[in-house]
Amino acid sequence: MSSTARDDEGDHDMPPLAQSNSNLGHGDVFVLLSLPQDFIVGHDDMAITTSESLLGFRDIPAGTHFLWVQQPGATSRNGYWYVTQEQNGRVHVKQWDQYNEVLSSLPNQAESLESIYSKLKPYDMRGGLKRRSARASQPMPFSIVSRTEPSFITDPAKMWQQLTHAISESFLTRITGMKSVDAWLVDSADCAAGESYRAQYKSVQSSEFNFLFAQDFKDLELLDSDPTRRDVVDDTTDRVLALLRSTDFSFEPYEIIAELQFTFLTGTHLGNHACMEQWWDLVLKIIVRAYRLVLFYPVLTIELIRTLHAQIVYTEENVESTSEEEQEKGRSEHTIGPCPDRPIYQFNLRNRRRLRTALAKYARKLEEVLNGLGDAVTVEQSTARAIFGELESWLFTRGWDLGSKNAKVEETKRRDEIGEDDDDDDDDMPVVVDLDEHGREVGLVSFND
Repeated sequence: MSSTARDDEGDHDMPPLAQSNSNLGHGDVFVLLSLPQDFIVGHDDMAITTSESLLGFRDIPAGTHFLWVQQPGATSRNGYWYVTQEQNGRVHVKQWDQYNEVLSSLPNQAESLESIYSKLKPYDMRGGLKRRSARASQPMPFSIVSRTEPSFITDPAKMWQQLTHAISESFLTRITGMKSVDAWLVDSADCAAGESYRAQYKSVQSSEFNFLFAQDFKDLELLDSDPTRRDVVDDTTDRVLALLRSTDFSFEPYEIIAELQFTFLTGTHLGNHACMEQWWDLVLKIIVRAYRLVLFYPVLTIELIRTLHAQIVYTEENVESTSEEEQEKGRSEHTIGPCPDRPIYQFNLRNRRRLRTALAKYARKLEEVLNGLGDAVTVEQSTARAIFGELESWLFTRGWDLGSKNAKVEETKRRDEIGEDDDDDDDDMPVVVDLDEHGREVGLVSFND
């Protein structure tokens, strides 16, 4: 594929709407040109299959948005992150580049906006609301009387805001390395910085994401593998504080939240391996192990917990199951915990079990830390406890009792019953393969025939 599809020359946007036609409505416009039929187009929490009439979206409200496309039968996706403002809405124009298989920017607008404006799809999030309404009628393993729920569970707009509110233009520039653009192109094949060799396919020139905690994850992997030192590094608060207090570069606490949000949505909707791996590392190795962070940054702690809660709910209610049976019949009454047939869990099924164990431990540690403060607990710290309680309550309705003193024992017993070892990854397990007469694995593609 040509590497000219992705550049830093800018988004070539049209003038603000106010300068084009004051009667065209409010919010941004995203025009899609030369998009063939039967493409899957995703925009924020909804996804549709294209028809001849789909030319883009209008009336896009202020906030952070994500638009992506997928060819029929393809396994890769690519799209754009972009941020809209309260005033002076922009018109983004992208055209499908069939040769490079990517949405590319245009130097000039090919059509008059006025002539196609009425054909653009108005922005709405009712698709996500319909999916949640349908699944809300399904029975849950347990229920809590008079429990409180955050508003994002029933309000699609608030859900998307909770999933994206920390993602800014400066953050998108930092993590992608793309400057002087108004929309940031991402692809299923994009990888972490320095790991381009891991990309198995490329539909466009791949970016390298500048992820946080890269060295910390390497250190923790070594330390956690040593039983004699595991307890010493159990609490990762100091690693978060070191990043927040670093004098090497200007850093805001919201960068951690933004990366948690970016990796989750890019990983979930594009199937991006690097983002899913980074999301799991952030959650399991940093966020739910930073037990004392609430002492130093209680507001950051609140937002991290609230965002994680929203992501778990979004995965359950908005993301399509990979199981055909669940797609037809809905959630099985025998499922305990969040449904495992979701891309973020299918990435590594053991991580879902580790998540339950880690959250149960975090619940205990959070109580220990806050109880140790006595009457000195601040309002923000008490709020962090309440916000985690909301997540704990929602998980209880799905069958995960984080407050049970036997949670770890029950989890270990269940693993023993099905013959699983939580310390081993599937990728590291030996497998039996058939070899041909030349000693090569049977079934591999040969380029010599």
